[in-house]
Amino acid sequence: MKDTNQPFVNMTLRPLALCALAALFCSCAATSVKKTWKSPDCQQPVGKIAVLAVDERSLLRQGFENRFIRYLAEAGAPSVVTFDVLPLPQIKEDKRAAADRLRATGAEALLILRLVDVGSSYNVRRLGGDLSAPGIAGVDTTFDDFGGGLMGMSSTYGDLTQTVGLQTSLYDLKTEKRLWFGITQTVLKDNTDRVAQMDPLVEKIVAAMRKDGVIR
Repeated sequence: MKDTNQPFVNMTLRPLALCALAALFCSCAATSVKKTWKSPDCQQPVGKIAVLAVDERSLLRQGFENRFIRYLAEAGAPSVVTFDVLPLPQIKEDKRAAADRLRATGAEALLILRLVDVGSSYNVRRLGGDLSAPGIAGVDTTFDDFGGGLMGMSSTYGDLTQTVGLQTSLYDLKTEKRLWFGITQTVLKDNTDRVAQMDPLVEKIVAAMRKDGVIR
């Protein structure tokens, strides 16, 4: 894998795409951790973590950050939210000053959640069975054609499936080097509680961090 010790100060803090993450809260989802990477420089669990969800919608950002705080606390890792400390425009304006301000809270590391990929597909299905009648030798097949026409007029419905890829990166606030990252993939379908999908997603990310030894 290509070296990923990319300073977080050089990252482009893109807002998470509206249609992508909105889908995360209107669909049935199954989240999996696709891959993780850990820097050889990270030989022990990090200290206090500042959590940043890159999204300009304040409620969504707060929702993710608060959940990270809860699950990190359950894992024994102290952490702090950033939504009440640093607005995204302020971070974009001066990333080094933002890092200094986060260090002033006692944080030693910064956890950033952001969108990296989204895809979708839509399958159309038809309600009802085959309305055509089998043809009989020597008999006019008009009824068959009429039945086929009815089937063509029956109601249809669709299944929307979306795949959302998120990247979670952990940076050392002192060296500004990336210590760890994980890629998650969430497969979304219709008719499920929107907000309920946030918890299993964050829980799996924190579990992956713990498994890789970056938190206790």
